[in-house]
Amino acid sequence: MSKLTLKNRLQIFTGEVVRNINSKVLFLTAKFKSQRIKANNKTAIVFSPHQDDESLGCGGMIAIKRSLGVSVKVVFLTDGRYGRPDWIEPEDIIQFRQKEAETALNILGVEQSDTYFLGEPDGSLSQLSESQRYDLISRLSKILKSSRPEEVYVPHNQDGHPDHEATFDLVLAAIAHSGLETELFQYPIWVFWQNPLNSKLHRENLTNAHRVSIAAVKKQKKQAIESYKSQLRYLPYGVLASSLNSEEIFFKK
Repeated sequence: MSKLTLKNRLQIFTGEVVRNINSKVLFLTAKFKSQRIKANNKTAIVFSPHQDDESLGCGGMIAIKRSLGVSVKVVFLTDGRYGRPDWIEPEDIIQFRQKEAETALNILGVEQSDTYFLGEPDGSLSQLSESQRYDLISRLSKILKSSRPEEVYVPHNQDGHPDHEATFDLVLAAIAHSGLETELFQYPIWVFWQNPLNSKLHRENLTNAHRVSIAAVKKQKKQAIESYKSQLRYLPYGVLASSLNSEEIFFKK
């Protein structure tokens, strides 16, 4: 191992440590400044850019609502093709991740008939042409109109991932297109883990933070996350730690 390689690895390790610490600090700050709310029996749709985002960001909320017999639908926008570990062949990854999602949602109590896989190419949501964007918004709007959810959950609009932020924009446009009146909640995945020198989570955004206790279904959420065996090794400690907390944080739009 060369000195340069060792130095690079040390820099990467140090960066990871700093991000993990920053993630914990931001999460705890959001909890402290957030308003405590109780889980409710309002119907919901969760829009997830990739297969695993729904469990990481909303798994507890989903499980609680389903335990109350409340309808929860989950819409996956992309096929997740680029989240591929070496031990899965390229031609198998899309189906593999879909099976993981079905397993996770079964654990959380979501009916298979309430799960949608739209199959957009992974990494493409922020690069759609005008016609592609219109078509996707129309598909999302159709789902919203047929379901008429009282609550909609989307990734945070400054989550630091192109597909996540594009999902927020697309769903917001679809809600407007559908004419639906609903409550919109943003769930954070990467926003807490961003580079602390370039964090998009400003203090003023924390005034819209809400927290929900998921202590009763925490083990259930953990099992759902663990269903994504193809993704676990790529998730930083800070992201997993926030997701496995006994409370979930949401930002109300």
